Formats: sequence, C-alpha cells, structure tokens
Amino acid sequence: MKTGRNDLCPCGSGKKFKTCCLFATKLGARRAPTPERHPALLASAQAMLRHHQAAENVRQQQQGHGNPIVSWMDETNGFRFVAVKQTVYWGKNWVIFPNFLDHFMKSTLGHEWGESERGKGQHPLFRWLQKTQAYSSHKPGEPKVKTIVMMGFIACWLHLAYALYLIAHHDEIPQPMLKRLRNPINFMPAYYEAIVGAALAVAGLEISCAETQAGSTPTPEFRAKSKVSGKTYEVEAKRKNGWKAPTGDVLNAGFQRELHGYVRDQIYNASKKKLTNPVYWFELSIPTMMAEADWRAVAEKAEAAIRDAEKSMTVDGQPIAPAYVIITNHTFLADEDVTGQPCFGFLQTIKIDDYPFGRPLELEAALEGYDKHRDIFWLMEAWRTASTVPTTFDGSPPELLDSDGKPQRTVKIGDMIEVPDMDGETVRATVEEISSWGDDKAMLVVGANGRHWLVEMPLTAGEAQAARRFTDAVFGKDNASRSVHDDDPFDLYDWLLKAHANMTQEQVDDFFERNPTVDYYKDLPLKEARVRVAREYTKWTWMRTQQDKAAKSLQATGLNETAS
Repeated sequence: MKTGRNDLCPCGSGKKFKTCCLFATKLGARRAPTPERHPALLASAQAMLRHHQAAENVRQQQQGHGNPIVSWMDETNGFRFVAVKQTVYWGKNWVIFPNFLDHFMKSTLGHEWGESERGKGQHPLFRWLQKTQAYSSHKPGEPKVKTIVMMGFIACWLHLAYALYLIAHHDEIPQPMLKRLRNPINFMPAYYEAIVGAALAVAGLEISCAETQAGSTPTPEFRAKSKVSGKTYEVEAKRKNGWKAPTGDVLNAGFQRELHGYVRDQIYNASKKKLTNPVYWFELSIPTMMAEADWRAVAEKAEAAIRDAEKSMTVDGQPIAPAYVIITNHTFLADEDVTGQPCFGFLQTIKIDDYPFGRPLELEAALEGYDKHRDIFWLMEAWRTASTVPTTFDGSPPELLDSDGKPQRTVKIGDMIEVPDMDGETVRATVEEISSWGDDKAMLVVGANGRHWLVEMPLTAGEAQAARRFTDAVFGKDNASRSVHDDDPFDLYDWLLKAHANMTQEQVDDFFERNPTVDYYKDLPLKEARVRVAREYTKWTWMRTQQDKAAKSLQATGLNETAS
C-alpha cells in the first residue's frame, strides 16, 4: 500500500503520515515509532496480548503447565508438523492431536517390532488398536471429526500414547521402559509405569529409570529430581493384576479385606527397599464402574490400611520410614470394554507430621507445610492433567471444532460487532467485556460513539459448553478464572500467590508499613516477601470468612429457635 505524505497515517494515530511514520529527514533516517505517537497500534498490541493470555489459560487447562504442544501446518502441501522436544514429526491427515499420537506411539515402539509382533496375537496393544479401528473407522462422506462414545480399548492405547509423548516431550523415555512395553508379559506393569512417568515429567521432575538390572541392592522404578526444590524422590509404581473378591459391591467384606491386604502388602514391599524420599504409587485396577460414593468408600478403606501400617508396621525390626502414598484406579486398564475412561486418585502420607491435610494444624503451620510439599501437590495436579488427552494441537476448545477439525471463531473482547444500541438502532460497537450467562447466552458490555451499554448474545451449544469447561477465557478474557472455593484455604492461598507474584519492592515495603504487626518480615528478600504478603492476606481473609460463617450459623440458629 502506498501512502502519500499528506495522507493520514494508517496506524490510526490521526496524524499525517509524513509527521508520524515517514521519518522524512534530510538523512532519510526514520524516527522510531513510539506508543505515545501510535495509540491505535498500542491498543492493538495490548488486545493481542490479552487474547494470547486468555488462549494460554485455555491451553493450560487442557495441557497443564508443562511444555506446550508445538505444532504447525504447511497449508500448501497439507502436512502437519509436531515437535517433540528436539525431534520433528510430520504427516498428512492429522486433523486432531490423537491422530498424531497414533503415529508417535507406533514410531516410538518401532515399526519393525510392530510388524513382527502383530502376527503373534499376544500383545494387548494390537487388540486395542484393532478394536479401535473397527469401532471408529472413517467412512466415505463422513465428517473428519465426529463425536464418539469413549470405550475402554480406545482409552487404553490413547493414554499410553499420550504418556509416552509427555515423557519424551519433557524428558527422555527410558530404554528399559520401552523394552518392557514391547514384552507382552511385562506390558501391563510397564504401562502403569509410563502413566506415572508422564505425571513426573509434566510436573517438571527430571526422571531416570532406576531398575536397570537385577542386583543385591533394591531399587525403585524411577528417580525423579525436582527442578524447583532440588529434591530427589525415589518412586515405586505397582499395579494390582486382578481381584479374587467380587468388585461390584465395594462395601462387601471380602472386597474390603482384599483391598486392605493389598495396600498393606504393597507398603511393606516398598518399605523394604528403604528408598530416599519415597513416593509409592499403587494402582488398584478395579474393573467395575463406580459412583462417587463407591470410590470414596474405597479411598476410606485404603486410608485405613495406610494408617494401620503407619502405626504398627516394621521392617527389619524398625518402624517403616515416612513416605507419600498415591493410590489410583484406572477402570479401563482392567476392563477394556468399559464405556468411558473413568479414573480416580488420591494422596496420603506415612509419618509426615507437617503434611497439611487430614490433621488439625494452625493455619500458618498448614500453609508452611503446603509450600514444603508443593512438589507432591504439583505432581498430583500433573497426574490429573496427564489423565486427559488433548483433542486439539493449539489448545483451542474442542467444543469449537467444526466437522473438518478447524476451530470456529467465537466473539472476543475487542471485536467490532453489529448490535442494537440503546435506541434500537443497529450500530457497529466494540466488545469491551463479556460474561457467559446461564446455559445458552452471554452478556456483553459494548461501546460506540462514547456510549456504553449491555447487550445479550445467544451462544451456540459449543460456545456454551466451552465456556462452562474453560471459563470466559474462551472469549479472550485474560483475567477469567474459576471461582475460589470458600471452604479451602489452600485454594485461596494459591490464588493470592498469583495475585501478588509481581509485587514491586515499593509495594512490599508499603504493605509492611501499613501493617506494623508483621513488619518483622520487612527485610525478607523480595521473592519471600511476596509469599509472606500472600500468606498474611490468606490468614486475614480466611479468619473473616470463618467468622462470617459462624455469625450466619448463629443467626440461623436463633431464627429457628424463634420460629419454634
């Protein structure tokens, strides 16, 4: 585009081009553009930043806080590229991320191995793939992306492929793990190790496979070093291979005895290894679907077995050492024909007195313990992330994909749209704020010609579902977040830590000056001072919340007594 010297600058500043962007000096030098002289460009850059932050919010809810999926398209030739750490893979017809995962798993385990093993008919992996192809095969004329009911056999191969990708993308897949995965006899125990390894990798732990060969010194499955705390954890991962007792009723005495015995036996076997900073992962593989009340009953019985071991168990005449115990259940690993991909997990500890859950602690001590054990809490969050396989490459909500797998754009903050104004006339206005409202609509704050007003906008079914799942960040809202649970001080603490993560030294100094009761913390380094500010706000807010609840409860009791 050519622009004359007397034309208005296309940057939107309202100034003539020759005085704004031409940089017409005798030397032909160009004046550097500045935000002060380019307000429209600055506003555009800020809007792009907000949209990027909102998109990153949505992506992290799907892919977690680890390394993002790195992918791009060669539109000319129709190739999709995916980078896994430093290795680039490419292929055609990779419409959704699971298409790539299928290729990645086959490539990782080895095409030659696959060809030789397929004919033997012994390896579970090929049975799952054959069932998946028969169940979800694409027929001519069908859309490229279609909704299907997740079956156990699909979940089985999909979760293994995603686990291997996560380990490779964040660390390196241990060769002993691949060797065990190729062996049909060792496959299922190694599968569970891959799930654990994926969680470790996403949590930012550097992993190494410890069990390289048989020897006199017992070793764990993994050693994992935290990049944050520097601690090294030794990780034991075991899976229960079948149940003797019926699993349809988890309150049945036979099932509960077997569950108690399994958890206790695994704790004893793991404790005999005398690991350093041990983390025990035990997979139950209960094959029947369970309602929330059922898995809570399982968790309660498993915790009772852990507490029993904590009080009475000894190894070589000595009480067992402190440990973290994570118990999971992936139903599809025990029933490949189950509908869905149900799984649950929970964390308990053995002899870790400052663990902040399940025991009465003063709030300051509880927050201190919460920070001390963040590696493990982060690990559980990473396990939850690794338990959900993303659909899209770029983190866009899968609910917004069309039948060809392309993301459909929804209205975003900063868009210019046609809406009725306060007089009922159709005008072009800027979307300044947006919030989903009810099940099928959104409320917009729009502005035009110096006026601002509210507009109600219907949402498509996909938009409404995406907003419910990922918050209003799907509309480009960079500060959208899920609500803070008012019954969880740690949730409040995490939210306040983020809110104060960028405090300046001046702001920190001002806080302590305004709050002399805690000014003995004022000489802390800036990073620690920010944490202290968040803790103090957490304690004050929590105390007021509990007082308000107590007052409301007392008031309700008084009203009930008056009514009676």
